[in-house]
Amino acid sequence: MLGPDLGIRVTAAHLNHGIRAAAGDADEAFVRRLTADMGVPLVAGRMKVPLRARNAGVSLEMAAREARYSFFARSARRAGADVVATAHTADDQAETVLLKLARGAGATGLSGIARQTWARGVRVVRPLLDVTHAEACAFLRSHGVGWREDETNLDTAFLRNRVRHEILPLMEKTLNPGLRKTLSRTADVLAGEDEWLTEIARAALADCREPGSRELSVSRLLQYRRAARRRVLLLWLSEAGVPLPRIDFELVERVDDLLKGRTGRLVNIGAFSVRRSYDRLAAVQAGAMKIPPEMREALPVPGEITLREAGLRIRTTLEPGIAKPVGGAPGRLPALASISKRAVGRKRIYVRFRRPGDRMRLPGMRGSRKLQDIFTDAKVPRHLRERIPVVECGGEIAWLPGYRVALGWEVQATERKAIQIRVEGI
Repeated sequence: MLGPDLGIRVTAAHLNHGIRAAAGDADEAFVRRLTADMGVPLVAGRMKVPLRARNAGVSLEMAAREARYSFFARSARRAGADVVATAHTADDQAETVLLKLARGAGATGLSGIARQTWARGVRVVRPLLDVTHAEACAFLRSHGVGWREDETNLDTAFLRNRVRHEILPLMEKTLNPGLRKTLSRTADVLAGEDEWLTEIARAALADCREPGSRELSVSRLLQYRRAARRRVLLLWLSEAGVPLPRIDFELVERVDDLLKGRTGRLVNIGAFSVRRSYDRLAAVQAGAMKIPPEMREALPVPGEITLREAGLRIRTTLEPGIAKPVGGAPGRLPALASISKRAVGRKRIYVRFRRPGDRMRLPGMRGSRKLQDIFTDAKVPRHLRERIPVVECGGEIAWLPGYRVALGWEVQATERKAIQIRVEGI
């Protein structure tokens, strides 16, 4: 233990996310035994992260991160700690840089995981960013200390795991054996440059902000070069509360496009919306900005439409196969379903949003159910209900994305092709 030598007091914190059932319980039990053996105080907690993700309408990964750092901040305050230290390694940094590069990012994204940041008012440091996973494991072995492996880290269905187990090893073999530390150093260089550019962007943000308001002046912002506008918008969106994982290059470009478009246009960002109103740009909670109830767009078959106001892209194809969604998560995206071509016939298919009195016929039930009741049973937050798309045909709801295909619109076994519909966020 280095605590006494460094003059610091160490408290361990462990959060059981409620995702991996028995395996998560075994992880918690291991941490309890290890900290007890080492004489380190432990703060342990539990959360139902899948439920939080569903209620917030965000991905499981994002909900887990939010839950984790909220827990760390509370635990630090309870223990009287000044700093939270996490165990991110050079491997985590290398994976993050490659993922950001693949998705498209500037210096901010390619800086990767920050060595020091703040979360919920608590300073967070990552002291192991120069240490590889293999080096950390070797250190533990040399001291006779065991560890736990999360089995989901082996599942290459997750993009980060494919980078970890396939892409990075291949690049190390063919390009650079020390690639993990090289990428970590590159992230450090970019982090320094990003810090300098951010200072410049903050001054530009202050110049573009309307006096006494969080809104931006479109005309003043347009006086800056596009590169500067991108940084100003990134800072502004972050200050407005938009989660950092959602602020990517594509989003910033969409918001920048608002500056040159007509007044009244908006960009939807999960629980937030950005609207251009004459010379002002405002970011507000999406619940305060409802989608017009009259919005109703025809779906070409095959084809694709984009509803930027709702943050949705809908694709349709005509091909064999039957996707049968059966779930209790209306609005969870991406969503895929197969609709009977025979039932549609020559009728048009539309996408719209909930209207008062909407009902849906469900397989195995007599009559129909109100969408309101379906949303209530599925525990869909009220502020998200008006933003859930509905697929309509012949005056009936044929599919509620994330939930079920309605009675009478299912694909029959005798049908050679079906209308495949995919709804995803943008």
